Amino acid sequence: MSLVGRPGFQPDEFGPMVVAPGVIFRYLPESKWKTLSINVFLKIPINEERFTSLALVPRLNSNGTRSLPSLQHIARFLESMYGGHLGSDASKVGPVQVIRFTIEIPSPKYLNSAKFGEALGSIEAKTWSFLWDIVGNPYLENEAYPERTFEVEREDHRRDIIGLINNPPSYAVVRLIEEISRGDRRGLPPWGSLERLASADPAVTWNVWKETLSTCPISIYAIGEGADKVGEIVSRNGITFPAGRLREIVDISEELKPPVTPEEVVRVEEGFPGRQTVISMAFDTGVSPKDPEFPVLLFLDGLLGGFPHSKIFSVVREKENLAYFADTIVDAWRGLVIAIAGISDRDKDRVEDLIASQMDVLRHGDISDEEMDNTRKGLIRRLRTEADYQGTIINRMLNHEILGGARTGEEIVGGVSKVTKDDVISLANKTELKAVYVLRAEGDS
Repeated sequence: MSLVGRPGFQPDEFGPMVVAPGVIFRYLPESKWKTLSINVFLKIPINEERFTSLALVPRLNSNGTRSLPSLQHIARFLESMYGGHLGSDASKVGPVQVIRFTIEIPSPKYLNSAKFGEALGSIEAKTWSFLWDIVGNPYLENEAYPERTFEVEREDHRRDIIGLINNPPSYAVVRLIEEISRGDRRGLPPWGSLERLASADPAVTWNVWKETLSTCPISIYAIGEGADKVGEIVSRNGITFPAGRLREIVDISEELKPPVTPEEVVRVEEGFPGRQTVISMAFDTGVSPKDPEFPVLLFLDGLLGGFPHSKIFSVVREKENLAYFADTIVDAWRGLVIAIAGISDRDKDRVEDLIASQMDVLRHGDISDEEMDNTRKGLIRRLRTEADYQGTIINRMLNHEILGGARTGEEIVGGVSKVTKDDVISLANKTELKAVYVLRAEGDS
């Protein structure tokens, strides 16, 4: 089936295959792009003892495989794949830790020819074999990650954590989530903890990864020309695991119910070296991605702070000149709209009152037709750009797998197109402030 020139994708166009217990391979041979992208996602329930070690694995595995034992070998291989790119990271989707490995190469359609000396399907086979080796057959010494590699990557990870902590807006949101989670392990930040990082061990980390590969759900996506060939290769050859694959796969659905938000507003202030105080405020809507009201949640976020015409941007930053920046983000799993602003410390109480008052404005229905129209257009434009990028299409599908809800941006567009002012007012009146976190500037100490 040709998909050339189509404005979007239907989720069912991804051909699905079960290739091992709990392992689903999905592929979309779309000719719109000039690249083939293959992505492996491991979905792991959060375990406080293992979380930090697992966050190290994407770094460690990318250093070499059994057949390509160094970064130099990997670089030469990627060069031989016509400038292929390898990527890996650890993140969270709602309450689930997600370890991702991905490779992107030029579309094999232009490479499988006598000019390049490649037989039909051989590029796809080599690409998939390499990526799965990165996942399951990393270079080891005595059944452990090499000591020197481990120390280098652990130190780089530590520096990256410090770098994230030194980004006050991002850190303020992470701390807000931790506080509103009240000790729930699912509130851990994506990178883990510095304390557990310091005690991580090369052999233990490899054993944790082997066990994780045996038991966690895995989603594999191939998108672009040649994706169907990858599907044929995986279907024909199967995939192997360093410690086998158990039939009883971990059920991540048990993790999905969000923590109960506190009845009273949680208030936390912490000092931080710097010149700009950051305030973040969590408003609980009670709406999840699976709920029919989810497009209304996106609309509420857009009206409150998601665009330059939004309430807190136009009032706190533009009119009152009290913020260096003002924005909102959505925590879809928890159903939170999080407002965040960079301010002078002396203005923190006034800014909190102003942000809270803008939610009151929405509750009272003080929303112009122009604001509704601009928000609708902005959301639709943002959602429709997803169809232009392989990564955003795959991420939307992955979010659907874990959290439910829409599988494409176009599905949400249909809901956003129907949102009315009364819908927004109704949801705003169900929305409650649940947490305020202030990261207070303490100069350059």
